Amino acid sequence: MSPFARRRAARGFTLVELMVALMGGLFISLAVFALARDAGRFYQSETRIANATVGGLLGFERLRSDIARAGLMSSPNINQDPSVCPGRPDGNWPANMQKLASLQVTQPVQPAALTDNGRTPPRILITGSFGSSDQYAAYPTTTGATTTFELVLNQTAGAMRRLGIGGNNPDDAAMQSVFPVLHALRIVQNGRTYYGQIVKAFGGAKPTVIVNAQPPIQTLSGNDCGLKAPANGADVPTINVVNFIQYDVRNLVTNAQTPLAQATYAKMFQNGSAAPGEATRTELVRVEQDVTGAPIAGTEELVAEYAVDLNLQITAMSGPSLNGTDPAPLATYTPDMAQFATYTGTTYGTQNRPEWIRSVRARLTVRSREGDRNYDVPNGAGNALFRFNLGVGGAGTADTFARTRTFQADIALHNQADILW
Repeated sequence: MSPFARRRAARGFTLVELMVALMGGLFISLAVFALARDAGRFYQSETRIANATVGGLLGFERLRSDIARAGLMSSPNINQDPSVCPGRPDGNWPANMQKLASLQVTQPVQPAALTDNGRTPPRILITGSFGSSDQYAAYPTTTGATTTFELVLNQTAGAMRRLGIGGNNPDDAAMQSVFPVLHALRIVQNGRTYYGQIVKAFGGAKPTVIVNAQPPIQTLSGNDCGLKAPANGADVPTINVVNFIQYDVRNLVTNAQTPLAQATYAKMFQNGSAAPGEATRTELVRVEQDVTGAPIAGTEELVAEYAVDLNLQITAMSGPSLNGTDPAPLATYTPDMAQFATYTGTTYGTQNRPEWIRSVRARLTVRSREGDRNYDVPNGAGNALFRFNLGVGGAGTADTFARTRTFQADIALHNQADILW
């Protein structure tokens, strides 16, 4: 082979060829990087809405199950209940006991982030026995301003076994966990119902629950309305606790009803790396109240994060029962109808009739943590919310709107299905 041929065979790439190859590789790398970035953003966006969907569904199931228990082992309307003795509540009764009813709806002051999106979620107060479905037989004794109920030590009764009977008597802690102070106590004897305010409970050989004078427990005095001492074990009253459960959509940092320290939530939600809209985020919160209407510390639960709407409509009897035996026709009422408050408003000093409600259609809407859409979507039927404006820019601004997920169910109120009074 000639020297020229050998030099030609050993020749490499020219500088131009090398630069063209490098530029081609760079463009391919940029395309791959952009694709990976967009894929990552899409994955994060879908993960956020998936998390909102799962969290919202779990929270909605909690709300749905509590509404379904409304009125359980309680009065659906203490101000109309013919079995309540004595008479109706007066101004001396604790606030929540004055208006004791299965379901009540009020309108709280709304966070600005919700009103800016046309949302006015109500505050719901549900009453019933939520701790358990146990009833306890107890002997009553009235002394002065208090009435004492001594539990019957029946070792075969399921409720008593769960309380601790069966070799050992319940201790103070067990009694106080089942019968907490400042809770309502329902007493049933011979078809009559009485309500008291628990002031003390203790265990031992004679497990006892004590209620005070407000509301008063009337004793029998020549008529059928009054608690009487059982004779030879007959006519022993049963007692159970009545709970007041509140649901509302709130900003945990600014809401005055938040029992836990607001500074704790501020650290959680308002840090330097917070996403747009994080400082104004709202949640669906469940909290138990005592008989005065005050939230009970330690009972607050964050049921659904990033909740932005809560809505109810009801199906109820359209009027009094026919002939006292046949129910009146059913009708559906939405919050924008004047009749809605007739069924869901406070019962104290009014003629409102929550006991006529037969079912509730509940709707809960949650949003994703961050905005991932540039434009809004018009609301759907029933003012359903499809996009939530985070308030960080106008239409067309990147990441202004967060997607939402809505859950809805029709919930039958079985505990008052046959109430016609």
